[in-house]
Amino acid sequence: MTTLDADKQRMLLRLLRERGAERGGPRITPIPHGTPVPLNPPQSRIWFSCRQYPDTSEYSLPELRTVDRELDLPTLRAVATELMGRHHVLRVHMFERDGVPMQQDDGPIEPPVTWHDLRHLPADEAQARATAAGNEAARRPFALDGPCFFQIIGFALPGERTMLALNFHHIVIDGLSRAMVVAELDALLVGRPLGPAPSVGFLDYVAWEQEHTDEAAVERDLLYWTGKLAGDLPVLDLPKDRPRPATSKRTGGTVPLSVPGPVLSRLRRLAADEGVTLFVVVMAAYKVFLARMSGQRDLIVGAPLAGRDHEVAESIVGCFVKSAPLRTDLSGDPTFREVVRHVHETLLEAHDHQAVPFDRVVAELALPRLPGVQAVFQTMVNVQATGSGGSADLGTELDTNAAMWDLAVSLFTDQEEMSGVLVYDAALFDESTASRFAAHLETLLAEGAAQPDARAFELPLLSPVERARVLPASAAPGRPDVRYRSMAEPFEQQARRTPDAVAVRAGEEAVSYAQVDARADQLASVLHREGVRSGDVVALCLDHGADEVVARIAAAKLHTPYTAVAPERLAEAAPRVVVTDPATADQVPPGPWRVVSFADAERWAATELGEPPVADGAPDLLRLVRSPGLPGPVAHPVTMALAEVDELRRRYPLDAGEVVLVDSPERAWWPLSDGGAVMLCPPVVHKQPRPLNECGTDGGVTTVWTTPSVPLSVGSGAAPRRILCDGEPVTVAGVPGEVIARRERPETGAVTGEGRHALYVLDESLEPVPLGVVGELYVGGEEGLARGYHGQPAATAERFVADPFGEPGARMVRTGELARRRENGVVEQLGPVGRQISVHGMRVERAPVEAAFADQGGVALCAVTATAQGALAAFVVPSGDRELSAPQLTEGAALRLLDYLVPGSVTVVDAIPRGDDGGIDVDALLGLRTENPPAEDEEFTAPANELEARLAAIYARLLRRDAVSVTDSFFDLGGHSLLVFKLIEECGGEFGLQPSVQDVFTNPKIRDLAATLSAAQAAPAPRDNLIDLAESPGAPLMVFVHAASGSVLPFYEVAQRLRGEFSVYALQSLPDDPAATVEEMAARYVAAVDAVRGVAPVVLAGWSMGGCVAVEMARIWLLRGEPVAATLLLDTWAPPSFMSSEREAAEVRQACLSLDVLRLEGANAGAAVALAELTGMVERNRAAFLDYWPEYFPAEVDLLHAGDPLPAGAPAFPAGYMDDDRGWHAFVAGLETTEVKGSHLSLFDAEHVDDLTAAIQGAVGRRLGYEEI
Repeated sequence: MTTLDADKQRMLLRLLRERGAERGGPRITPIPHGTPVPLNPPQSRIWFSCRQYPDTSEYSLPELRTVDRELDLPTLRAVATELMGRHHVLRVHMFERDGVPMQQDDGPIEPPVTWHDLRHLPADEAQARATAAGNEAARRPFALDGPCFFQIIGFALPGERTMLALNFHHIVIDGLSRAMVVAELDALLVGRPLGPAPSVGFLDYVAWEQEHTDEAAVERDLLYWTGKLAGDLPVLDLPKDRPRPATSKRTGGTVPLSVPGPVLSRLRRLAADEGVTLFVVVMAAYKVFLARMSGQRDLIVGAPLAGRDHEVAESIVGCFVKSAPLRTDLSGDPTFREVVRHVHETLLEAHDHQAVPFDRVVAELALPRLPGVQAVFQTMVNVQATGSGGSADLGTELDTNAAMWDLAVSLFTDQEEMSGVLVYDAALFDESTASRFAAHLETLLAEGAAQPDARAFELPLLSPVERARVLPASAAPGRPDVRYRSMAEPFEQQARRTPDAVAVRAGEEAVSYAQVDARADQLASVLHREGVRSGDVVALCLDHGADEVVARIAAAKLHTPYTAVAPERLAEAAPRVVVTDPATADQVPPGPWRVVSFADAERWAATELGEPPVADGAPDLLRLVRSPGLPGPVAHPVTMALAEVDELRRRYPLDAGEVVLVDSPERAWWPLSDGGAVMLCPPVVHKQPRPLNECGTDGGVTTVWTTPSVPLSVGSGAAPRRILCDGEPVTVAGVPGEVIARRERPETGAVTGEGRHALYVLDESLEPVPLGVVGELYVGGEEGLARGYHGQPAATAERFVADPFGEPGARMVRTGELARRRENGVVEQLGPVGRQISVHGMRVERAPVEAAFADQGGVALCAVTATAQGALAAFVVPSGDRELSAPQLTEGAALRLLDYLVPGSVTVVDAIPRGDDGGIDVDALLGLRTENPPAEDEEFTAPANELEARLAAIYARLLRRDAVSVTDSFFDLGGHSLLVFKLIEECGGEFGLQPSVQDVFTNPKIRDLAATLSAAQAAPAPRDNLIDLAESPGAPLMVFVHAASGSVLPFYEVAQRLRGEFSVYALQSLPDDPAATVEEMAARYVAAVDAVRGVAPVVLAGWSMGGCVAVEMARIWLLRGEPVAATLLLDTWAPPSFMSSEREAAEVRQACLSLDVLRLEGANAGAAVALAELTGMVERNRAAFLDYWPEYFPAEVDLLHAGDPLPAGAPAFPAGYMDDDRGWHAFVAGLETTEVKGSHLSLFDAEHVDDLTAAIQGAVGRRLGYEEI
């Protein structure tokens, strides 16, 4: 692969040689045939990756070419033979010797050519079949122990045309070499003679190069790269459709990229103006794209360097290309032209420091190994010129369905256009997401070429269509119609309807609507007498109780704003009057305010106060709310509160007398306007977990409205049927009802979960960000906005800004929250700006880490945050009087989490500190942190047995250490990818058993790897695919058939429930199963069941793809005249081959390939000893399902289909594919469908297994007569 056009590449090579390379080229002596040569560093890196991921075709370089002439097999064989004779690397084979990968040319071999004659088919069909066969061949990985790494498939087409499917393995050829070979192939096919063959071959060059390594240059360049890549390296964090799996699946897809001629001309003109290559401009645009999509400014993108450091190498075919990590910092708001210059400078530095192999750099950096993450960089750009410099125009690239990187750009240019593909990891992204990425990049390329001096982060990123998707459909709503004269009026109307009903409960006190209204009238009269008028501020310094509700209603009756404030902050509120009660009256300092106390309430009742005052003016402000860190109290308008009350009444209507538990008197407006009884819970619930019955519920609460993350339990009373929580889900043990998460930011007054607001997710330039991209949340619409900061016009202007998307004069508010807009339009809030967690450059979601602690016994609540050093810290609150051990909690979390997610410190605290707004006070939380003492074995732990001792000796020998602790990691001690093979080889010689590459990665510590080897030595070989789960002699056989995971574990619980009624067996996959198709599996499994069946009736029950196998098993017995008693499909989908729409079928295939079966079925990848084998079985079973085409089955079957959708994070399937019949009606004589509880992946979970068992029994009962059973 080359990143430069041919002319620029030759110019750069000459420049490099002038800087010190040999002018005449080195003297290289050809080596004899049969001489083994170690792989060069780029080849070794590919070899290692192919050993780690043997089932991927990510290193295949396939293409499809059409020749307008008739060819035949002898011609192609002759052409292939001549190409291999000119370039011996095309016929090398590879092997390992003492753990070192080697390559060897043994002379001429049989040309790797196959031929298919399709001339009898219509032209379109022949073309389609040839293309499909070419794609299928491209997806088959080359075997590392195969005869060669090159193949040609020829297809004779009608009309004297020939299609050629070429495929090369990257381990023997790079992009520039492929272009050279294809040019020679084209010449040979038309009879054009070739020049003399190169005098030096690739193996000759590699052997010479290894003997002439410039160690001084290697050390110099290593010093450069370790400095360039110092510190925590960023992990690319693009908006994903699914979480990153623990183990890379290496499956991918492609979407097209296209740059039209006029844009390409402008890009070339910019490159010429700056004296750089087109590649540099494309890389600059791609880096801006990544920064805009991820929010990251420190970016590392891989670039392939030609690696041909001597002139002699220019004509050699082989694998020279080197990977260079181009690290660029885009902070400082650069222009696009400045980004181009930064990238150019970085690329020149990379060219000047390419003597050191990339793997050596990675080993020297000693990076933490993050699950599923490529080291150093996770994305790549390649731009290749075609049709120049003697190279051939490339044909159509075939799709290998593989992805090495999260994203990769592969572009080809000629004089007229630039086109190619964006390759994406299908485990992370849907095709629709990748298509949007491609569109954004195309837009940036066009805009950067047109406006190179514009700020890079202000260049348009969205097309008009997507811009319309991410902005609200209409302008922000205006001020709503106010149906009431004041906030108190809805309550007053309810008080007239139900005067004797209980309105407020606080402790032992219960106050009726009439009493609350009367007391509010009395207080309003007193306040008016003390000089309060509309617009004056009333300060509430009250203890928690019914009086707080009364005071709010009284202020609302006067159309005057109130604020709940601590006595020491009264001066900030500047109130006209302060309202106190007996508990707080003595705490109010002297000031220019009058004091009214509920201590005088009896005197108010005895005094003739007259009619309640009639408020002057229209309702405006309801209350002022303070929040820590803000410049002043936020002014909340009456209209906003009334709109919220109307919305709550509409969404959650209350029955007469229904009790609503609230943790703040401010939440009383809704229930008091709808006939509910407000129960005030003491403020201690904010700080410490308490049962609801400690709030005096007596089992009567039906609705709870509370603050974020308050842990509650229902105790012995009846559970509430509804919980509303602002900000995030609340933890309430034993609640079967619904939990409704709302969003409220008191400091801005924006309620974003339920109301009619305009929600914008914007970048730093106040431009809308693309779907899925994180930005800051802004809220527009008069109904949803506060008025600003009371008495602080400058601060109001900073936070409450003009709405560029609304009507003239409209405003929007910066919420200070990060958010992203999902594809379905829902806006997801992600927490305050500046409070994101990052570990080793990778952002971390708090929820799964907190759940790993909260799910352990005795833990009431957990909060996780990051320290200033970027380490994870966990804080746990115990339940009741339970004593918790930080080391034990850490150990429990380690069983549930991947290593890098286990917090470095765990602190047991009495409560999670919170601010006035109910949110977690992170600074106060970190102030409670304690360092956990190091484990005793961190310094040195000696081997505990002979196996550990022998393995430790291997570690010490390979890593050149005198002694190694059994708790030391192979990689922490300096082990790297190439040493892994030596370790595997040594283990084979020492123990007669080789761990897999994945075993070493998963268990790098001596003790863990020794346990893995011990388990492998001790485990007896499985008897058969058939496993006895619950044998009941004489009973009918119930045989479960595995899903794609190949495991029988999910069937265990249902088998125990069927014991006695059935003799229950299950069929499992084995790592070395020869069966590769559904039909082959069925034949193998029938033989296994026949061995135990006898004359008993057989019931087949296949889960997921196992249902397809069950149908084929039933077909075999039916053809033998031994029909099964019943065939059950447990949420089995028919394969996509049945679908009439090829587009939808392709969507299904892609979704199936994206499904992380092991993760979704609960496999702990971090602890799996045989993860590679499991993954291999999954891929084999998945491929069998996707290739399966069922024939008509002349018998009836029962389908038990899941009632719930797939869980969050699972890929989306087309709606029609999820119909209740799952597509089986067309293939069976009769279909009986039954819905069962759970989703496709949770049918066998504890909460659903009884329902599933009953459904199975019912289905079998319909098929079997009583006499048979």
